[in-house]
Amino acid sequence: MKGLRTRGVFIALLAVVGLCSCGGGSTSTPVTQNQSASIFTVGTDAPLPSVVSCEVTVTGVTVFNGTTNVSVLSTPQVVDFAQLSGLHQLLDLNAVPPGTYTSATITLSAPVVGFIDTSVSPPAINTVNGTLMQSTATSTFTTPFVLMDGDLIGLRMDFDLRQSLQTDGNGQITGVINPTFNMALLNATDANVSIDDFEAGVVGVTGPNSFTVQGPAGRTWNVETNDSTIMDDPSVAMSSFTTNTIVAVSGQLDPVTHDIDATEVDILSMDGFYLGGLLTYINPSSGPATEADLYIRRELPDIAGISDGQIYALALNGSENYRIAHADPAITTLIFNNSALTAGQRVGIGGKVTTTNGVADLTVHRVVLKRQGQGGTWVPGSTIITSNNAGSFQFNDNWTAGVLLPQPLTIITTNNTNWVNLSGLSALTGNSTIPIRVVGLVLIDPITSQPVMVARRVEELTSSN
Repeated sequence: MKGLRTRGVFIALLAVVGLCSCGGGSTSTPVTQNQSASIFTVGTDAPLPSVVSCEVTVTGVTVFNGTTNVSVLSTPQVVDFAQLSGLHQLLDLNAVPPGTYTSATITLSAPVVGFIDTSVSPPAINTVNGTLMQSTATSTFTTPFVLMDGDLIGLRMDFDLRQSLQTDGNGQITGVINPTFNMALLNATDANVSIDDFEAGVVGVTGPNSFTVQGPAGRTWNVETNDSTIMDDPSVAMSSFTTNTIVAVSGQLDPVTHDIDATEVDILSMDGFYLGGLLTYINPSSGPATEADLYIRRELPDIAGISDGQIYALALNGSENYRIAHADPAITTLIFNNSALTAGQRVGIGGKVTTTNGVADLTVHRVVLKRQGQGGTWVPGSTIITSNNAGSFQFNDNWTAGVLLPQPLTIITTNNTNWVNLSGLSALTGNSTIPIRVVGLVLIDPITSQPVMVARRVEELTSSN
């Protein structure tokens, strides 16, 4: 199975067994032969409009304990930082010695930047081979972090594309990259190192509430579910999972077992192939779609003639199983089917692949609408409050899929929306724009027939984001 490529907000690299304490000015904990902590790494990004891909090979990640740079990446990983957009993705888990850690360093190579060209119809993808101004980037932690024996800690890596990608006087990308990262060590239970949409192939079912999956670099992870875990398709029993099943798991690493404690499990495919990415063109533009162009960001397994970074036209006939991942139960008027597809949606597509004389033919069986992140500025005076935090507002979207979505974009909020650095919907007030990031689902409003975004999380962006 092809190695997964991480895209989005977090990359997990180091892990420990417990909860760690955090403090400044303390001395390193003495290391004994049997002592060990762990760190997992998560990554995030601040995208640019029209930039759909910024793939780099992460050849190494280390954390510094005052004496030694300790490696927390087992093997090089190809990471697409432009796809996370507020989402969190797990990469690796490694043991490290206890101590006081003050900084992290990442080493990069082979950058490739992809962007959408909307001057043609249907939109096309252009790529630029990047040039790194420096191959390493070091970030000093705001406060030294103390890892105790048995701790489990997440390393969050925030790649600032807006600062990293150099542009000319006309705002065009030159391909020169000055990698800019903000990195922090956080407790395993911190929401900033939770796991979103960990896409992986099922290896086997290990119990009534557990199964194993294969993730990046061939590593296997155990997934634990419980009565609170949301299954996007209750009609598919976990006991029916096979090696042809591909899933997306959201949750957190367990501080003791290092299993993924799943809050959500989405069935992406039961038939052996999965393509994940961004819809760039729908034909016809209204009514039941017969064709959808997908910019491929992830492919499982490796399919002959298809690769990440290309746009692939998929045939649809309406018999596909359409599902909404992470659906908010408060939203009951918005539906998802082959008449509710739009450019700018992040989806996962699964089905069956038939190869004849080396040519692959894909039959789509399942289309899953997935959560995505968009950023921009709140439009003053646009806030409408229906009840508490339920309502809507407008925002000017200047992130990855913004060139494919309406401007301004309507954001729908519910009383289940999470607010970060904001007290709630009523905080979006005043005469000045407010920089925000919205994570949620892009759906078609049946009343206006226009795309809207249903917010799961709304975050005011500060200088540290």
